[in-house]
Amino acid sequence: MKKLFKIAVWLLIPTFVFSFCSNDKTYTFKGSIAKAGNMQVLLEQVFFDQNTPPIALGRVSCDGEGNFTIEQKQAFSAGIYRLTIGARRMFFVLDGKEEKVSFKGDLETIDRLEILVEGSDAMACYARLVQDMIRAGQISPTMAKDFVQRACSPLMRAFFTLQLMGRNAGEHLDDFKTASAALSSAMPSNVYAEQFAQITTNVEQQIQQMQQAQAAGPIRIGQPAPEISLPGPDGKVRSLSSLRGKVVLIDFWASWCRPCRMANPHVVEIYHKYKDRGFEVYSVSLDRPGQKDAWVAAIKQDGLVWDNHVSDLQFWNSAPARLYGVNAIPATFLVDRNGNIAAINPRANLEEELLKLL
Repeated sequence: MKKLFKIAVWLLIPTFVFSFCSNDKTYTFKGSIAKAGNMQVLLEQVFFDQNTPPIALGRVSCDGEGNFTIEQKQAFSAGIYRLTIGARRMFFVLDGKEEKVSFKGDLETIDRLEILVEGSDAMACYARLVQDMIRAGQISPTMAKDFVQRACSPLMRAFFTLQLMGRNAGEHLDDFKTASAALSSAMPSNVYAEQFAQITTNVEQQIQQMQQAQAAGPIRIGQPAPEISLPGPDGKVRSLSSLRGKVVLIDFWASWCRPCRMANPHVVEIYHKYKDRGFEVYSVSLDRPGQKDAWVAAIKQDGLVWDNHVSDLQFWNSAPARLYGVNAIPATFLVDRNGNIAAINPRANLEEELLKLL
């Protein structure tokens, strides 16, 4: 990193001799953390690539009141940072313009960024957004896009794209590409831009591999959707064919599948928006044998209010999963009013595909 030098020139009267002072400027990061008296503090710069070791910038001890100061002779570079205090960790972003950063908080809530920040607009912005995310609870894809747009720098947008969309990255390739282009423009040849560009490339390659696997699978667009007829939580058998005349999203999921649970708010949003126009969801759970209670609890927790929930509770041995060639979830199939497959895995563009059929 380029070291900054400040040259001070003083005119000494009456000798008129110029003297040059060396740079003694320091950049500080201070914290005041209630309940953290005498605890060890570690400040590190971290990267997108988990194979890249963090850079330790300072390890100090809080005083008896939970105050600490980390000083260095060079500016804190634009980057992602992690502060560890005991068992608590706090992530944040700096933009490289900071000279003196300070924050106040409580040890029990700093990991939720419930802090007051001075000296860094980037860190303050990051803290506000994280607090808003926590208050929002479960974040739908639409909400995730909004939080990404509210980020205060290309680096922060890339970080939120990875955090909010990374578990379901295949459905957000365009978002990754947009964030990567902005980051590369703002920080050319920077390690963050290079690593995020590689992540985006990996996502695109995975999508291509998945599409190739689907092309080799048993389901083709335009063919009649194979029949599924299984009991719901109440024991009543529900058949896919009974929904003929409606546009149906067949949704393979499970209570134990975190990406499925993260995708559920978007499905719920689309269902409420278009159910009165003939849209229906037919959910097929791949929950494990003996896990009916977990399946039923997840339906309630995620607000999956439609009636068509079915499962044989056979995990990956689920008969419908084998029939449809499902080997990863979430997996979805959009069926037109005539009962034919209209789209395969239309999650990122579900609304667009749905409107073609309504």
